[in-house]
Amino acid sequence: MSQHQMLDYIREQPEAVANTLRRGQSRLSELREMVARRPPQHVVVAGLGSSYTAAQMASPLLRRCLPAPTTVTVATEVGVDLGLPLGPGTLMVFVSRSGERGGIVDAQRAARQAGALCVAVTAVESSLLAQEADLVILTGEGPESTFAKTKSVMASTVALMQLALALDLDQGEERSRVGGALAQVPELLAVGIKDAERDSARIGSWLARHQLVLVTGTAGNQGVAQEGALKLQEAARMTAQWEETGNALCGSVAMLGPAWLFVGLVAHADRALNLALLKLVHHFGADRLCIAEPGLALEESVEELMLVPRAGDPLVAPLMFLPPMQLLTHQFALARGLNPDDQPFADVLLAAMLPPGREEPDWRPVPVPGESSTAE
Repeated sequence: MSQHQMLDYIREQPEAVANTLRRGQSRLSELREMVARRPPQHVVVAGLGSSYTAAQMASPLLRRCLPAPTTVTVATEVGVDLGLPLGPGTLMVFVSRSGERGGIVDAQRAARQAGALCVAVTAVESSLLAQEADLVILTGEGPESTFAKTKSVMASTVALMQLALALDLDQGEERSRVGGALAQVPELLAVGIKDAERDSARIGSWLARHQLVLVTGTAGNQGVAQEGALKLQEAARMTAQWEETGNALCGSVAMLGPAWLFVGLVAHADRALNLALLKLVHHFGADRLCIAEPGLALEESVEELMLVPRAGDPLVAPLMFLPPMQLLTHQFALARGLNPDDQPFADVLLAAMLPPGREEPDWRPVPVPGESSTAE
């Protein structure tokens, strides 16, 4: 056990993935039967915060495999975005680790009222979201008491990928390859997390030089970039933002300067695009760190480089990029003299997000030094 729960939870991700893959089998069989009886015309996947970014990481595979046109959106858009298809012909998939946040519970209620078939992907079977869903897919990460979630983001993404494969009507060679790649994730993560922990610790003092962060990625790595910016805000209290790699060329890169760190998530498919962006980042004076698949020859284009294991299929590759981004956040928090487990704003935010009388599962605020932990 380390000094920080955040680091312990990152290290537990291989087990969280293995448990999620094993735990989902029976419920996914039920889902296949439900969808066979009631084939959807549309699929909408919705989440909030890190659950939304998990859906974005899985979105390329969801769009590739699900049996109807698929939209990934923020849960609070349900009932607000008039272009979202709701009704008896829609399969709604709601993602929420706690299953208690008011925004997503209200979204599911609106979808049910419109006649949609509602599936909850959550870690808590007793949650409001699970109680009111037509079917529950349970993730397997176990307790996670910190406000800035890490292993539950991984578990939710894996559950969505597994759901996509379970509903794929084409059970051919590609489906078999992607399924095999997903099964290899726990083993690859064990190696990748160990390497990323070493590399992020090595550059800790260098990270401390930066005050602002821009993270970019394409395809499923857009979700990793979003999650990276969110974690930097939550756990390291950094001013951070994300952008799609190509779109960063249209404006975001121009705001960079010496106080900035640019973090590029680079896969084989977007290497050329990233090289063009890295030249511009250097022109504007920011430091460059790439988290990249091996064999891309980026060493001369960056100040620092972190390599991730090559996944068995590009559609599951975002899972390899997520832990390094989380470990960078952990190092940024330490460099800034912060405890990444302790977010003093968390109780205020939870009070605003939770329905009256409901609690965040596993939530245990970090004790204030010198205060007694014994209940009065």
